[in-house]
Parts: sequence; C-alpha cells; structure tokens
Amino acid sequence: MSVIEARNRFGGRILTAGNNGADCDLGPSWFWPGQPLVAGLLEHFRIPHYAQFADGDILLQRADGKIERSSSPSPMTGSRRIQGGINQLVDAIAAQIDNSHCFLDHMAIALSLDGDAIIVDANAPSGRTLMRAQHVALAIPPRLAAELQYTPELPLEVMRVLAETPTWMAGHAKFFAVYDQPFWRENGLCGTALSQAGPLAEIHDASPGAENSFSLFGFSGLDSQSRETMGQAEFIRHATMQLATLFGDQANSPQAVYFQDWSSERFTASVADRRPPTRHPQYGLDLRMDSGWDGKLSFISSETSFRNGGLIEGALESGLGFAGRMTGSGAGAH
Repeated sequence: MSVIEARNRFGGRILTAGNNGADCDLGPSWFWPGQPLVAGLLEHFRIPHYAQFADGDILLQRADGKIERSSSPSPMTGSRRIQGGINQLVDAIAAQIDNSHCFLDHMAIALSLDGDAIIVDANAPSGRTLMRAQHVALAIPPRLAAELQYTPELPLEVMRVLAETPTWMAGHAKFFAVYDQPFWRENGLCGTALSQAGPLAEIHDASPGAENSFSLFGFSGLDSQSRETMGQAEFIRHATMQLATLFGDQANSPQAVYFQDWSSERFTASVADRRPPTRHPQYGLDLRMDSGWDGKLSFISSETSFRNGGLIEGALESGLGFAGRMTGSGAGAH
C-alpha cells in the first residue's frame, strides 16, 4: 500500500497548531460517546482524551450586541477532546506506514485504466510522476474528486453526485486565542458563547488541560467572501475585541492567536464550498460505477459514510470499509 498526499503533511482537514501545550485543533475538535472507531484507535495507540470543559454559564450575544447570561448547558456538553490535539491520532496512524510508501507533496491530477491496473498521474516536487496500482481509494472530498481527469470517463451520474456533495466545514474558519489563565472560568462561565453579532458565531473553551495554557476558540460567523474582504489581520483584531466584549478585558491580551480559513485551502474546498450548507447534510454515497472502474476505484472521504458523514468517525468507517473489501473481511463496511 502507498499513500499519495497533496499537502506536505498528513491529516487533511485535521490540523493541530500551537506551542507549549496549546494544542489548538484548527480542524475537527471533538469526538463523542457512541463513536467506537475513534475510541478504539485512541485505546489502541494509548492516546489519552478528556471531557470538553462545560461547567458554568453560557453567554448569548444578540444582533444588537446585548449580552445575556444563561444557565443552559453548553451544546458541547458530553463531547471529548484528544490530549495533545487530534494530530496525535494522525501521527500514530501515519507511523504505521513505511516511509518508502509515503508520498507527500504529490498532487494527483488524473486516473486512467490500463488493463487491470490504474495509472495515477501526479504532480510531484521532481515533476510529473506516474504510479501504477491495482486499486485506488480517493480520500479527498467528493467535489475535489470530481475535478480529476478520468480515462475512461466516469458515468455522468457519478460525476454529478460527486460535484453536488458538499464538503463538511470546508466553507468555515476557526479562530483561537491562547491565555495563561482561564479567567472566564473564574467568573463562572464555561467559555461557550453563541453570537448573532460576530465575527465569531459560536465560541467554546478549548483549553488542553495544561497548567500554563488555556484557550478560547470560535467558528467564524462571516461568509468566506466577507472574510476575504476583511483580511486575516482585521478578522483577528475584531475576533479578539469580541472575546473581550464577552469575557472581559483580559481577553484583549492573548499569548498567541491562530486562524485557519478552510475555504481558501485548495486541497479542502472547491469554489462551490464557499457557500456552506446551513445544516448537516445527509451524507453517504452509493455510486454505480461502470466503464471498468467498478471494483477498482473507491471514494472514502468522510462524506461517503452513511452513518457519520462529515465526522472523523465517518472517515474511519469509509476507510475500514475499503480495507475490508480489499482483504475480503468486510470489516467496517458502511
């Protein structure tokens, strides 16, 4: 088995940043009870995890800026976070693959059938390269898979479904502010704030449990075009001001800030993803292949999972389903 990765790192939409234990998950942040594949891998690799902090009141910021305090539970109550960030899981999995079979900075641009094999045409640091495989599993978002060239062409219905499947969270952005004290907790707040005023629409405590590092993070409430017009520096300034408005002047002086706009990531988002869905889509792909591709080509991104599409659990379901088909074990079939 070989892994071809367009980025210079593994993980895709999983990305952990931060120094001195900040552990800022700029992509997925949580997993939940009832997701046995994530839990099983963490146990297998002995990676610790902990409960999302949710003790205290939440804040509601109205469109006119008025702030209300509520004793309602945080919507993230019961979720869990991975100690050290979710990249701990990525690194543990990647370490199981022989380095000679890992190809970073290799961007697949075309797939073609050659008898019983598939030829993968990729742009690599050394130039164009061709790789031969018996089976190919595309773990990239369906919309990006629709942009590849296929010879022979995939059925029109398959291409339509790929192109119309939204990439979960691809149109969103996340902002982190890291502090040396959890001052919001000292004021009886859990760190959750829901805002109609922005630029952050949903804010949570993202502290990793380290004694000297605490953080708040928020999802952008601005669309991708508004963020692009505003610019990263101005977005960070306004987001920090919003945290200070909500949680007090101490929020004005973070030790560090991190910002990730996934809509500008070429290996995550297509142009269509700049307008994200308003709710979690009904994911899961049932693609009818022909033209020789059936049994040779699989799509295994998180969006292809019927049960947990868009989530890490869904990506694992789809990946294990492919592995089961290759080994004949049927393990993890979705």
